[in-house]
Amino acid sequence: MAAERRIRWGVLFNGDNLSLDEILRYARMAEEAGADSLWSSDLGRDAFTPLAAMAGVVKSVRLGTAVATFARPPMHTETAAMTMAELTGRKFVLGLGTAPREWNRDWHGLADYRPVTRMREYVECIRKMWTATPTEAVDHDGRFVSVRGYRRFIPAPCPAVPIYLAAVREGMLELAGEVGDGLLANTLNTPAYFRDIVRPRIAAGMAKAGRSGAPFEIVTLKACAVHEDRARARALAKRAIAFYATLDYFDIVLDPAGFAEQKARIRAAHARSDFPAMLDAVTEDMIDALVLAGTAAEVRAQLAPFAGLIDTVILACPILAADPEETRANHEAMIAAFAR
Repeated sequence: MAAERRIRWGVLFNGDNLSLDEILRYARMAEEAGADSLWSSDLGRDAFTPLAAMAGVVKSVRLGTAVATFARPPMHTETAAMTMAELTGRKFVLGLGTAPREWNRDWHGLADYRPVTRMREYVECIRKMWTATPTEAVDHDGRFVSVRGYRRFIPAPCPAVPIYLAAVREGMLELAGEVGDGLLANTLNTPAYFRDIVRPRIAAGMAKAGRSGAPFEIVTLKACAVHEDRARARALAKRAIAFYATLDYFDIVLDPAGFAEQKARIRAAHARSDFPAMLDAVTEDMIDALVLAGTAAEVRAQLAPFAGLIDTVILACPILAADPEETRANHEAMIAAFAR
């Protein structure tokens, strides 16, 4: 778990309005600035292809999915992870997540959601499939995930890849501790959330599996907006809060932090597709508590209270209604702010 040491940092490229060439340029820039990791998600683009492109232009950083969703068939996830492990010289992290219930139902036909049960089976199946060989087939029997007679056509390049689970609420946090190698906490969070909810649930999951004391990395995404004009940075960060506050699984963060009323106003505006009202409902104290926003010095100071609670932060540019120039400028400013 997290130790009392400097927090490592990385960058998420999450379907924003950058071209792939620009993503590769910022990937190189981040590595040169001392980033530990670069990440891509199933949002806009798929999670794996941008990472494969990054593997051709960076040398030392870890590359990971944050996240690939469990709507993808397990064989496709397993073989993509195998390819990325080979491309990166085993510096690949397979981050898995559920995505919102509505996306699974409306886009993927996963009507019976049951995220914790489905994710447990998904991880078990991927790990079992990893052990298959051209001569030894494997089966997996689950309620949601089943595989029969799976054989590899080529050997796996390594014994396993680390699997990190995206989690917000207690059940998935505990599952991450039970079956995962690390956690990917979602974008809106506070130090109190990690202290009071995340770390106890991870510890409970690890104890349940008899893994207490095993290596486990706590990683969190953080919406990050940086500008020498702090008002402009905070205005950009509002967009991330307005988007993520519409998702009910963030109640576990928003309600204890005192934002139940603001959350309700944001969701009411979202229901009537009133984006300006969503932004108006985001208060200044929400920006202070939930994201990294301000000048370079300010965002570094805002991360400091997470020391000892997390191991790695993934900087995520707010993308909702941002124009490309604003996105490019914020990537450069984020990387410069955390350069070592």
